[in-house]
Amino acid sequence: MKLVCFAQMLFVLSLPVAGGSITRTLHFNPADVELQLNDIWTVAVVPGFEQRGIPGTPLLPAIPEVFLLPGGATNISFTVVPIEETAIGLRGIAIIPASELRPFSSSASSSLRLPDPAVYGFDSPWPENPMISTHTGTLAGVRIASCLIQPWVYVPATGSLSLITEIEVTVTWEEGIHSILTAEQIRIARSRTDALEGAVGHSSPYDSPATLQGDAQYLLICDDSYIETMDPLAAFHEQQGLSVETASIQEILATFPGNDDAEKLRNFIKNRFLEHGTIFVLLAGDETLIPVRMVYTYCEGYPDTATVDLYFADLDGTWDGSGDGEYGQPDDDLDLYADVLLGRALFSTIDEAELFVQKNLIYQNSAPGGPWQTRAVLCGAVLFEDIGYTSDKGCDSIAVEFPPYWEVNKFYEELPGGGFTEHIPIISSGTAWNHYAGHGNERGIYWHKAPLGMMTNWIASDSIHNGDKAGIHTSIACHPAEYIGQECCAEVLLNKPDGGGVAVLFNTSYGWEGHWPSLGASERMCIDLSRQVFGSQASSLGLGFAIAKDLRIPYMDGGYDRTFQSLLSWSAFMDPALVVMRTEGGGYIPPVALNLAPPYPNPAERDAPVSFYVDFDEGYTEVSVHDLSGRLMWKTFVSLPQRVSWEGTDSAGRRVPAGVYIISARMGGYITSRLTTVLD
Repeated sequence: MKLVCFAQMLFVLSLPVAGGSITRTLHFNPADVELQLNDIWTVAVVPGFEQRGIPGTPLLPAIPEVFLLPGGATNISFTVVPIEETAIGLRGIAIIPASELRPFSSSASSSLRLPDPAVYGFDSPWPENPMISTHTGTLAGVRIASCLIQPWVYVPATGSLSLITEIEVTVTWEEGIHSILTAEQIRIARSRTDALEGAVGHSSPYDSPATLQGDAQYLLICDDSYIETMDPLAAFHEQQGLSVETASIQEILATFPGNDDAEKLRNFIKNRFLEHGTIFVLLAGDETLIPVRMVYTYCEGYPDTATVDLYFADLDGTWDGSGDGEYGQPDDDLDLYADVLLGRALFSTIDEAELFVQKNLIYQNSAPGGPWQTRAVLCGAVLFEDIGYTSDKGCDSIAVEFPPYWEVNKFYEELPGGGFTEHIPIISSGTAWNHYAGHGNERGIYWHKAPLGMMTNWIASDSIHNGDKAGIHTSIACHPAEYIGQECCAEVLLNKPDGGGVAVLFNTSYGWEGHWPSLGASERMCIDLSRQVFGSQASSLGLGFAIAKDLRIPYMDGGYDRTFQSLLSWSAFMDPALVVMRTEGGGYIPPVALNLAPPYPNPAERDAPVSFYVDFDEGYTEVSVHDLSGRLMWKTFVSLPQRVSWEGTDSAGRRVPAGVYIISARMGGYITSRLTTVLD
């Protein structure tokens, strides 16, 4: 499993594809709009939309539209044509202006909501264009083009507000070239494009051609002196059916070109992705062993320099498109879709490396049984007292993704604030999933008020003794994975000899609030990760992590949004091929009567709920709705026979397109299904 230099097992081919265009007509329902009063201002809320606005301009809900185009598509452009609009409410509506957002570590009060007189003092409609941003990227040979739509016409001077109920969106492109990848690379990427398709309710006919299987599906990169230590982990993945290459960082830096060590390492990974079928990449070591890419992440008064491992995963472009020597800036034409599933192990000694390998092998092969495997802890702090921004909403959105038989321990700080310590012994007894929504720095994550420690270096070091029951830890807090030049909270959890965590997904820089009541990008990514792991059964933690980021990219709308900085900051310290342990909570379920009554009405109008009776003896029943391609649209659990109502929406609250859907009820290995039709 040594470094294989210059082996040319696969070849990059250039194939022409035809240019073209796609036009979609989007429909938005005025009945979905809710106007909420906030002092003298009005907040417009629509399910499935997120609030967007540059400070001082009207804060209005927006939603992305995503198109999947042929690989290599170039000169991509968008046009939008409003077709019909409907007045919302009476005239005189004062839509709240957007304020400047804050990172979760900020103690500053929310800035005054001062309306920009250049917008609020005139009778020009806002926004000037309902398409407020666009983005393009590539994911395993498929081009992803997205635009963010704010379908409103608001005239501040008169207070009139209208929703654009019908809008036509067209994307056009010219032919280009793309790379041929392996069938397994395409399969993994297809699960990611499926997630994007599911988020918007569309599918694409475009797939990359495939070649033979690659010879380096799992790429482990480490220092020469650590190869023997890492061999058991490499051997484990070979036993799981992956082709594995262990590469020496010394040989990489001596062989591959680049302006610095980080670029040489990235060029090597890019070579393995394109020519050897690489899917997973483990950077086995911290900054003392494996190069890092430092990115200047200034964001509206909060300058920072942070390590960004996405640089080694997103292999398109140079990450310095402007040519100014500053990597990862908004003007560097960044793709942001990770081409490989990448994680980093934060160790700097042989002992820590052995511990990393041991924890992963125990978790995958010989984890102790018991209730810890179905136990979670969710910690939610008061984030911004001045506007009532608490973590309950984000944490509860994670909680609903766990199977119903899980023990979910919630510790939510309520206004005016006051932290907990009761979660610490629970984590020490063993927990499979842990989430920390709080304020942070490199030493830990904190409650709003005393007792402050939520998960810190000293809590992890002195109070957590979970032994072989090391689980997964996620957080939205600022800086708890800032490991350069110091021991951060992520390192302590990973390198704790008698427990800690097997995987830690924390921020190397800031986590950001959202325009309340919308959640911030940091919160959304943690929610989407749990949804991918538990709801969609992602095949690896690395895949779930990549999809959670993919789903945020179409929501970027510029510096004030903070989504861009959140994507750079959230980092995965783990084996990216780690499979989250699966458990069955009910044990053996004997044959029982499980009946699903015909849905009514059927067919159903698009805005009408579909109801059906689920009848069974005892236990939990999973009720789900899939489209005909098998994509999960909606899911719930019931513990008693009852009538269930599906509102015709997906898991994000968006109306599903017209079509035929499969309604299913499942108990253990028993399942029954019905078809229902949703009309336009």
